[in-house]
Amino acid sequence: MKRFLFSFIVLILFSSCVTRKQLTYFRDSGASIEVDSAEFQRRLMIKYRLQVGDMIKVEVLSTNKEVNELFNLAANQLQFGMMGGVGAGLDPLFYLNGFSIDMDGEVKLPIIGNVKVAGKNLLEVQEIIEKELHKFFEPGSVKAKVRIPGINIKVIGDVRRPGRYVFMRNYVTIIDALAEAGDIDFVGDRKEVEIIRMTANGYVFKKLDLTDRKVLSSPDIFLEPNDIINVKPLPAKSWGIGTTGFQTFTGILSVISTLLTLIIVSRTLSN
Repeated sequence: MKRFLFSFIVLILFSSCVTRKQLTYFRDSGASIEVDSAEFQRRLMIKYRLQVGDMIKVEVLSTNKEVNELFNLAANQLQFGMMGGVGAGLDPLFYLNGFSIDMDGEVKLPIIGNVKVAGKNLLEVQEIIEKELHKFFEPGSVKAKVRIPGINIKVIGDVRRPGRYVFMRNYVTIIDALAEAGDIDFVGDRKEVEIIRMTANGYVFKKLDLTDRKVLSSPDIFLEPNDIINVKPLPAKSWGIGTTGFQTFTGILSVISTLLTLIIVSRTLSN
């Protein structure tokens, strides 16, 4: 009986507490990982495909003052809204003054009219708008720039500050998002961090092992707009005994002492 009890305690200790390997990012002391950052950025620019409901910002550079005012009203107001602080009034201004992709996958632009943009990347949309502008103005006299209103990411699960984060950059990695969310909690699973992504064909799920440094060379480390990062709990949290060996040990001792107390009391009462 004693041997069985000892074996049970040891099993619980090793299966429930969180090990150092489970907490360490980018393990492996091997060679350095070479990453072509320029290539990653280029791939990212052509990777994300605009979807119905997205907002885009269109800026036109032209010698024609009226054309500039028509297209760049949203951009000017956006800059004014951000002067009070980082991101001040960002989402409302883009919602009110940006160009929304309707259910037909089109945006309605001044002068040009309706333009089909859903399913296309930003570079393709930029080329389409410039081509349409050249129907009204001399080729080369007008340039277009297309952007999205930041990269909107949601972080849920076992992180210290779950929530929605907007990054005003051209690209964002999963490391950036987790850092903003206060890092993965002590009992969060770093080996299977899940990215939930909406595509034209529905949701896709990707898993990244952040304890392996090879993940730094994976294109999946770059996030797309509206991605959801889901950090699942380690088994230790499900057990509810403890996250460290000491916590688990004291938890088991508490349970055993309670059981022994109940046994002694029950025997005393029966006598």
